[in-house]
Amino acid sequence: MPAMNQSACGKAILLGEHAVVHGEGAIAIPLSNKRVKVHVEPKILAPDSKIHVIAPDLDINQELSDLPKQNPIFQAVRLTLSELNITQTPSCKLLVTSTLAFSSGLGSSAALAVATTKALSEFLGHPLPVETVNRIAYECETYIHGNPSGIDNTVVSYEKPLYFQKSQGFEFLHPGGTFNFVLADSGTSKSTQESVASVAQQLVERPMEGQAILTQIGQVVEQGKQAFLDGDTKTLAIAMNHNQQLLAALELSSPGLDQLIKTAREAGALAAKLTGGGRGGHMLALVEDSKLPLVYESLQQASSDRAFIAIVRNQG
Repeated sequence: MPAMNQSACGKAILLGEHAVVHGEGAIAIPLSNKRVKVHVEPKILAPDSKIHVIAPDLDINQELSDLPKQNPIFQAVRLTLSELNITQTPSCKLLVTSTLAFSSGLGSSAALAVATTKALSEFLGHPLPVETVNRIAYECETYIHGNPSGIDNTVVSYEKPLYFQKSQGFEFLHPGGTFNFVLADSGTSKSTQESVASVAQQLVERPMEGQAILTQIGQVVEQGKQAFLDGDTKTLAIAMNHNQQLLAALELSSPGLDQLIKTAREAGALAAKLTGGGRGGHMLALVEDSKLPLVYESLQQASSDRAFIAIVRNQG
């Protein structure tokens, strides 16, 4: 079997995180310039029928069978072999490298699952269609996040902006203009599973208030969706800023995120909000062309050089 390489992008939730878990819509964009790469190569003449995983960014250098069961690499390999009805584990090495930050709200677990599934299935001579890759990645997400919405694995699998709602599935969104975003890392790792559980607990403890906030987020998403399709940057900015207020009311922001949001807005960003699970991870700013250099430099300084630019373009 020849060596095989595959990769998967990161993602950012533009609008609707957490509310999407509870049935509202959400909008996600791919981060094509931030990727997880997986290289699979055979272990020549190896008699052990084992997969060795090397992932320096995750401090992994061990046999697949020794990984925790909730690890997305472990689950992606298990589910891929099952999908292909392969009972004999192939002898190979699996090397993972990444320019995408892990545990920071950018879909790293989904990207790990997608890239691993694509690389391994191609290595085995049976590349899987994107629909199957997406389904496997969702199953992986359930082991990691408990109750995922399905939006992360979907945007990562298809690598296109999309609107997602659990009851309706997804639809690709074609931006009506070019949108500039700057993302910055708060420096605090976060657990999406814990954040999701926190919102669920709030719905138990204060159901009317919690549900009202989620409903408002859903309304903001619909406003932002139309603005995205129309290329209306200012209306999209209003939706993003309102979304941040609602997420903060759900206790999903953090001092680090709040400081980055303040920095972005003071530097001229039209909008800034957390993206992903919250309580850490990344924030996302919407920026006009003329303000892009200043906002980027300000966030680079505020995040200790952990900021980057992502541009979503109208493809015509």
